[in-house]
Amino acid sequence: MELWYQTSIIAHDFISASYWKKNKDAMASIYLPNSETYVAIEDENIIGFISMVENLLAAIFVDNELQGKGTGKKLLNFIKKRRIKIQLKAYMKNTKTVDFYKSQDFKTISKNKEKETGEYEYLMEWTKE
Repeated sequence: MELWYQTSIIAHDFISASYWKKNKDAMASIYLPNSETYVAIEDENIIGFISMVENLLAAIFVDNELQGKGTGKKLLNFIKKRRIKIQLKAYMKNTKTVDFYKSQDFKTISKNKEKETGEYEYLMEWTKE
């Protein structure tokens, strides 16, 4: 939970930290337990995780200090081997993340305004060739 929380605050600095704090309990008690989740471990520490709900990539987070070293790509490739299609939502202002998904062959399907935050997000999709 702490990895999700700390990474969310930094990656989504355009959204109030109180929003993430408010959703911490729901993430721990509802979202993660109802997801198919895999973790990346290094030296007995969780350094990242990916969570799926059917074909929706619900979460992928890597420790802020370890980003850019291939962990996110490894987690994503792990899931790609197990799916024919993956969809996800990414905030438009989170350009680092959007660019990462584009580099991993995700295509933008649509743009929507999220009601809770008022922020625009892309619906993106990857399909196995």
